[in-house]
Amino acid sequence: MNLIEMIKNEMGSDVISSLSQKAGVSEDQVKTGISAGIPAVLAGILKNGVGGDSGFLGKMLSGASSLGSKPEEVLNGDQGDLLEKGKSLLGGLFGNDSEAVSGAVASSTGLSGTKSAGLLAMIVPLITGYISKLMASKGWGISDLVGKIFESKADIAAALPQGLSDSLGLANVKMPSVNIPKVEVPNVDLPKVPPVNYGVVQEPKSGSIFKWLIPLLIILLGGWWLMGKMGCNGPKVENTVGSNIDSLGSTMDSATDVMKTEAEAAQVAIVGKLNEAGDFVRDLGVVIVKKLPDGKEIKVAENSVENKLIMFIEDKDKPVDKTTWFTFDRLYFEPGKSVLKAESQGQIANIDAILVAYPNVKLKIGGYTDNTGDAAVNKKISNERANVAKNELVKMGVDAKRLDAEGYGAEHPIASNETPEGRAQNRRIDIRVMEK
Repeated sequence: MNLIEMIKNEMGSDVISSLSQKAGVSEDQVKTGISAGIPAVLAGILKNGVGGDSGFLGKMLSGASSLGSKPEEVLNGDQGDLLEKGKSLLGGLFGNDSEAVSGAVASSTGLSGTKSAGLLAMIVPLITGYISKLMASKGWGISDLVGKIFESKADIAAALPQGLSDSLGLANVKMPSVNIPKVEVPNVDLPKVPPVNYGVVQEPKSGSIFKWLIPLLIILLGGWWLMGKMGCNGPKVENTVGSNIDSLGSTMDSATDVMKTEAEAAQVAIVGKLNEAGDFVRDLGVVIVKKLPDGKEIKVAENSVENKLIMFIEDKDKPVDKTTWFTFDRLYFEPGKSVLKAESQGQIANIDAILVAYPNVKLKIGGYTDNTGDAAVNKKISNERANVAKNELVKMGVDAKRLDAEGYGAEHPIASNETPEGRAQNRRIDIRVMEK
């Protein structure tokens, strides 16, 4: 689904009806106007974002974002104010091309110039509101939006009314390239440093082999000692805290363990991609059938939260702690809301089956968001979502005393908040075993 369809699908029949009444035109003419208006607005945003007034663009989208999750409320205001705002947006987006855009909409809808201009002035604030809503749901900034529009440039050009693509110069819009200036590195003459006499041996005046023999012997002895510590002709190095070795060896062993842990952590990456709704879909591996202790069988993926949870519960060598969390991988919420999407029910049902099969298990449910928006609002939404997941399990028959829920907002991210993919991963629900 491209950007045009994503925005168009947000406009329900009630929005079409309201526009029809305010503009005094038929609903079919409104639909035609919207079909022409959306690609035109996207083209205007692209021109402003790449080579036009990006400051105006920021103000426009910032103003639209004040409507939150209900951009259609712009239609509830005074008609004169709506028209005035729309005309201002048209001028900022299209400049001298405003008349060409209005004329193209008039040609598409069959309306007079005056009616067409009025309809377009009402449509534009509504479209910008839905674009701002889309950006918020996907965690996009202005540069992200402009990039996405540029990627869809061919679809936008095809959807524009005939001749408008040439008028807006859409074919000539190109993303700017960054020229890195060539930096001449000056030649620097380093001063000669006199040799340091460490008092180990008196250096002969003739500059004999003793000048380099002693350092070489020290290096060779150090290398021999390190090889012994690293396991050559000896035991493999493990964590040696508390062992009877000298303090230098202990420090080196500890540093080796830390480096190994960080190297292993750096290799762990969550494999997946964003879907059209902006949710991060993980690559969970092949589907397997898991037989639970009560005889029930559930279908799970190898890398799914269900499989990881079962293995943790059954592993007697893994104690319960406050740091081992498992992330739901198929639990999605409506953008900006605490409403579970329908496709989340399958994973909820599997977790319910696991809790039935392991009656001693108690779970803590944690809700998380990305770092965009107000921190207090994020904390509130994350807490609501954690409790929604908890209540879904209670509805299925799980004793509420076996569950706890808490929201942590943008705390404890599992990915970078600098990319849409990372932000989508951070908007999540986790579970932790409290008792097993």
